[in-house]
Amino acid sequence: MSAPRIVSVRTVDHGVVDLPEPAWCVKVHQDDVHRADIHHQGVEQPAVVDVPDTGPVRFLTAFLSQYPFAEHASRGIAVAVEIEGEHYEFDPAGLGDLAATLTAHALYTLLPLRARLQSLGEES
Repeated sequence: MSAPRIVSVRTVDHGVVDLPEPAWCVKVHQDDVHRADIHHQGVEQPAVVDVPDTGPVRFLTAFLSQYPFAEHASRGIAVAVEIEGEHYEFDPAGLGDLAATLTAHALYTLLPLRARLQSLGEES
């Protein structure tokens, strides 16, 4: 096992901060930030739907996320999911709840609406 890679980030409040870089982090760390704002981010993984007359549309972009020096939130690794332009962080249980909500919405809202739309098209 190799030693973790160390990155150096110049902060405005703590000088140069050296910290281990997780293997999953793909973000280039910016200098001149507050130490609490140092952020590890994984690969963005969006859902994509092909919208007629528009083409592919990305939504619910998700990625691994960690703020290792957070002052008012968890310093642990979470999954951030973009919803309505904001990123919300989920732990494993919360991510399971989100997946269950999406599944239920697809099964009990979208698919019944699809069936209704098909039946309305057949009536015309």
